[in-house]
Amino acid sequence: MLPSDGLGKKFSGSLEGDALLFVVYPRSPFLISPHLAKFCPRGLPVPCLYENGACRRILEIEGHLVPYKVFIASEGMKPKLVVQIFSRDKSLAGKALNKVREIYRVNFDYSRFLKRTEGTPIYPIARKHYGLRPTGVPSVYEALIDSIIEQNISLNLAMKIKAEFVRQFGERKTLSGEEYYSFPIPRKVGRLEPATLKKKIRTTLVKANAIIEVAKLAESLPPVEEIEEKPEDFMRYITRIKGVGKWTAELSIAKVSRNFNIGPYGDLAVKRGFQRTFGIQSEEEIREIMSGLEEYTGLILYLMALEGHRKR
Repeated sequence: MLPSDGLGKKFSGSLEGDALLFVVYPRSPFLISPHLAKFCPRGLPVPCLYENGACRRILEIEGHLVPYKVFIASEGMKPKLVVQIFSRDKSLAGKALNKVREIYRVNFDYSRFLKRTEGTPIYPIARKHYGLRPTGVPSVYEALIDSIIEQNISLNLAMKIKAEFVRQFGERKTLSGEEYYSFPIPRKVGRLEPATLKKKIRTTLVKANAIIEVAKLAESLPPVEEIEEKPEDFMRYITRIKGVGKWTAELSIAKVSRNFNIGPYGDLAVKRGFQRTFGIQSEEEIREIMSGLEEYTGLILYLMALEGHRKR
């Protein structure tokens, strides 16, 4: 039996060649394509590739590499996603589909968020980006490495380094003339020498060391549920790695969490967004303007980072 989407509708699943097709109806309003366009640059496998209104990558599910492709059929008030999962194993495909639903945050209630911001300075920003949310990251391991790569460099450069990391050490499959990539698995990354990784992806030695240390710890990283319950414990644990500070820990939690309780207040794009919009940028002032909206911290900081990235 295929799982419900949590809104009383069922996924439809049908076999097409070596793929199972599913239709998913996200909770409205729903907007995801602007995020994909910005954070999955054309031609750069990070590992997702977003082209012609569809996003594709490979997931690792229980030791199996499962390629999938999500077609953004419609957004707004009547959103619809068509998901193509390349597996004839319905159980495996179902698990991959559940992970895709988490990644695309299809059950997030943006209307409730909008209502909560009414009467606050955040409301115009919430209205401007109506339905938008970031995609989630499939694992704590991937979220940490993503965040390490993004430290103290421009978003464009981070995407290029991430793509090179994926090309060099991830798995690649070609299906119907299209390339699909996986994020590099921990055991492969953990065997690398820091100097080799530094040279291969053109990053710093400190970042290369941190990436390898995270890969070595991957099997012992706490589950997402535990991190959400005790984020401070996770931050104390992971910041013992040289090259992983508070910003990296906060960003990694924001990327992988199923809620928006945590976000990187110290992010430069976030500060720039608050400066442009409200004329403030200190963490104390930002926390004050967001008072009462703490459960949406990650989403608000994400939207403000977009304001910070925006060309004036």
